[in-house]
Amino acid sequence: MGNTFRLAGLLRFRQVQADEAAGVLARTNGRRRAHQDAIAAARDKLGTTPGEPGSAAALAAAAAARSAARHMLADLHALTDSLDDAARAAEADLVAAKTASSTLEKLADQHAAALLVEDLRAEQQVLDELSGTLYRAGTPGAGVGR
Repeated sequence: MGNTFRLAGLLRFRQVQADEAAGVLARTNGRRRAHQDAIAAARDKLGTTPGEPGSAAALAAAAAARSAARHMLADLHALTDSLDDAARAAEADLVAAKTASSTLEKLADQHAAALLVEDLRAEQQVLDELSGTLYRAGTPGAGVGR
């Protein structure tokens, strides 16, 4: 068995993909938060138009402002659906990337465990040979507490 994990490059690539997917999800969630703030601001603006206009021109201006705010709010709600879809897709990509990465991480852990077993087996073999050499040399028990 070789000392290097043959899929180490692929593992690093999968980990980079997972990191990138996490970044995309973070940016998408940031856009969603900013979008929610824009909706709240539009609602506030819609609620602060004067209720008692002083003239017909003021009434027309208030109606136009409310209409524009309603259209902006409708557009923002339509954009909400698309941002939610993008966030769901980014989350699914992150889950897929982490799954691919974790599978390779498990293989890397198994490889490391197999290397450790191999190293321990080789060390034990050297110790057994050394012990056998000392025994054949006429010093039974040499190295055992003496």
